[in-house]
Amino acid sequence: MTLLQLRITVAALLVICAATGRAQYSPAPTQSAGANAQASAATTPSTSGASSITLATYAKNKVSQADLEAWIVGTIPERDRLGWAMSQNNINKVINDLLRVRTVAEEAKKRGLEKDPVLKLRVEQYTEKLLQDLIVQRVEEEANREFEQKRTAFAERAREQYLINKSRYQKPKEVRASHILMDTRKRNPDEALAKIKVLRERALAGEPFGKLAEANSDDPSARNNKGDLGFFGPGAMDPAFEAAAFALKTPSDISEPVKSQFGWHIIRLEDTTPPKQLTVDEAMPDLMETLRAQYVGTRQQQVVGAYYDQSKVEWNEAAVVALKKGIDPSVFKVPEQTK
Repeated sequence: MTLLQLRITVAALLVICAATGRAQYSPAPTQSAGANAQASAATTPSTSGASSITLATYAKNKVSQADLEAWIVGTIPERDRLGWAMSQNNINKVINDLLRVRTVAEEAKKRGLEKDPVLKLRVEQYTEKLLQDLIVQRVEEEANREFEQKRTAFAERAREQYLINKSRYQKPKEVRASHILMDTRKRNPDEALAKIKVLRERALAGEPFGKLAEANSDDPSARNNKGDLGFFGPGAMDPAFEAAAFALKTPSDISEPVKSQFGWHIIRLEDTTPPKQLTVDEAMPDLMETLRAQYVGTRQQQVVGAYYDQSKVEWNEAAVVALKKGIDPSVFKVPEQTK
């Protein structure tokens, strides 16, 4: 199979995976065994036809399209799958990883490691966790569809919340800043500080800040953006860097050397935008996503609660308390530090 054919194949399987994510599922705890079987069949990637195509082999081991489909469904959110598949490196890496794991696992089986009783319990626990997560995922998908069906009513509720809490929906002040970095992971911290001080003096003396950043900054992006980070608001940057950037008052002001987790910086203020009251239309996406998250979370709690009520758990309190004495100490053994 050529790489082009593989890309086309992956594009096709994404359609299958998308259908998988949209498969109907009823979260009611009274669902019959027959309905459960139908739901399972509807949400399981096909293992016949195109899905049985072998994508890569190593010795007697192989990875099929069905393997890749299963990995995509279990790992990549539906909204991100098409973008993920546009990278040939992504596709190749996953196929290679699956094949490596399968090959090494075969060796483990030859050594009888799959018979280890602790491993068997871990596999069982992991399978149970996957099954629980699958129910939660299906409830989320169903709840999202319900939300979209009621979107008009939720939009009206969002407008009411906006009017009640209008002051909460403001765009904070943003700054646009450029910087030069001396990375302390690449050089001695004292050397980095000395270099950044020299560069600051050169900038204050009138040398173009962008050219200094392009030629000297350890930030790789400076080769293209000349150190200009664009506009950013609170919480977007390293705390020390952010505090120094927001403390600058006038465009063209240059900060004193600032120490962040990456190294020493000097920062030049380019521009600022003041806080702004968002209109209801501007705030609507955030309002709707908040309502969606609340609705989905409530539905998940309702469904999981129908299966499991923690208040009804019967504890063997004596045995639980005795765990401190009964568990094999090696389970909690702290590894010795390598000198």
